[in-house]
Amino acid sequence: MAITKSDIPDLLLPGLRTEFDAAYRQRINDGVVPEIATIVNTTVASQKYAWLGSAPTMQEFIDERKPAGMKEYNYTIEDKTFEASIAVDRKAVEDDQYDMIRLRVRDLADRVAAHRHRIVVEQLANGFTKNGYDGVSFFNTSHPTVPGSTYSNRSTDALSAAAIATGFNQMMLVPDDKGEPLGIMPDTLVVGPKLQWTALELIESPIVVYKGNSSDNASSTPYRNVFQGKLRLIVSPYLQGTFDDYWFLLDTGRAMRGVILQQRSDVPVEFSALDSSNTDASWWTDRFYYGVRARYNVGYGLWQTAYGSIL
Repeated sequence: MAITKSDIPDLLLPGLRTEFDAAYRQRINDGVVPEIATIVNTTVASQKYAWLGSAPTMQEFIDERKPAGMKEYNYTIEDKTFEASIAVDRKAVEDDQYDMIRLRVRDLADRVAAHRHRIVVEQLANGFTKNGYDGVSFFNTSHPTVPGSTYSNRSTDALSAAAIATGFNQMMLVPDDKGEPLGIMPDTLVVGPKLQWTALELIESPIVVYKGNSSDNASSTPYRNVFQGKLRLIVSPYLQGTFDDYWFLLDTGRAMRGVILQQRSDVPVEFSALDSSNTDASWWTDRFYYGVRARYNVGYGLWQTAYGSIL
């Protein structure tokens, strides 16, 4: 049986779906989200994270185990539904402009991955006002720790060597619920485009030159940069405008990090189409439609693994 023009959309869709899946997986695997967020797969619309907090420390086994109850928190992340869609002129399909359609589909996959990046970084940036699991803002000067004690993971210092050193010290000394140091070690610095060159000088330059100023007559002195190789730099385009002076230190070596990306494992990212000449949409608009749908959302994990500065 000969293939007619009306058969083309049905034959085109499987190839476009494959094109979308390949582009999406590449962007997801190479993206920022797996580097800074904990990805949690769930099968429910609303996931409760009552167990957030500190696990007990190791102790000598004498006579019998001494299990410690974990403090429960009322922290929940509800998923949201997101979509992105494109319209393609029907004549573009009829005129065999398949390469142009594939490029638009690959761009659609890029947009999905970029959106996940955006909401994860914006969750960090909004942490100065949004609450975490312990009932105070995620970046706060008074996180409750052991009874009667508080701890800070927030600063108002501009990005500098001294500010980074202070952040390191604060994170390394942060205690668990029992007052024991958690052993946090920051490994990642997150900034926006405005601060990227300052950040590069601070953490990647092998030599730093101290320059005297009007209140300090010391001569310019080069010395080895102690931060070189200590931190991975992530520059996010979504730290701009209100957020352009924000910077963050993160410990990403933990199973539970500062930000959680919760996604539905039973509802995968779906690429679909209205690309039949017999649909109402194509009849009225003379266009075919391709779109993606996904269910996920972001929330906060352990504040102890993150340190943020706001000017």
